[in-house]
Amino acid sequence: MRLVETGHRALLIASAKPNIDFCAREREAAFAVNVRGTLALARQAAQAGLQVIFFSTDYVFAGDAGPYDDDAPTHPTTEYGRQKVAVEKELPAITDNYLILRLSKIFGLEKGDRTLLDDIASTLASGRLARVARDQFFSPTYVGDIVRAVQAIQARGLRGTFNVCNPEPSSRHQIAQALAPALGADPALIEPIRLHDIPAMAGRPLNTTMRCSRFQREVRLPFQPLSDAIAAVARNWRAKSPALA
Repeated sequence: MRLVETGHRALLIASAKPNIDFCAREREAAFAVNVRGTLALARQAAQAGLQVIFFSTDYVFAGDAGPYDDDAPTHPTTEYGRQKVAVEKELPAITDNYLILRLSKIFGLEKGDRTLLDDIASTLASGRLARVARDQFFSPTYVGDIVRAVQAIQARGLRGTFNVCNPEPSSRHQIAQALAPALGADPALIEPIRLHDIPAMAGRPLNTTMRCSRFQREVRLPFQPLSDAIAAVARNWRAKSPALA
């Protein structure tokens, strides 16, 4: 593997078919990538002496008993979650030099990046109705914090399974409620709904919030507060949208 020749010591496996609907609809195609392809790549990396770093998901949990700790039993309710669990279970048999990093909803701070905060801000800033779930909770995390977390974990030579996320829980409804006044948008544009009222969301877990107990014990790296991220996204939209300035 050429990564060894270039001095690399680890392989991060982030590629996947992450679309929940696609995994349910095209199970075999998704399995070929998310499980067989991932494990094949992990075997190649292990044989080359590289550490295998696998990005998993909070969807490995059932969503009925959050927040979940690192060693909480997995019980996915979606095909995507089941495929991630399949890799989690097989990886230790391939190598003992591995990291399983479970992530939650990842967002950026740039206007137009179409991640969680930007998507809600775009809807509110344009005067459109934001139908947001009030009963689905997760641990939204800034992508820059994930990068720093991975680097810190590697620097300490850690192995095993870690929940890696902002431990601050939230829902889309709570985020929208905070974004509206920060944007100067009409809060009447926010319509709280139940997630499972949307037919396509049937079976999705409702509370996949996670505790980062092991990460905080071993690394002690702070995550950006969600309120700071909301303020930053609102500033971006106000600066580039005269109607909100």
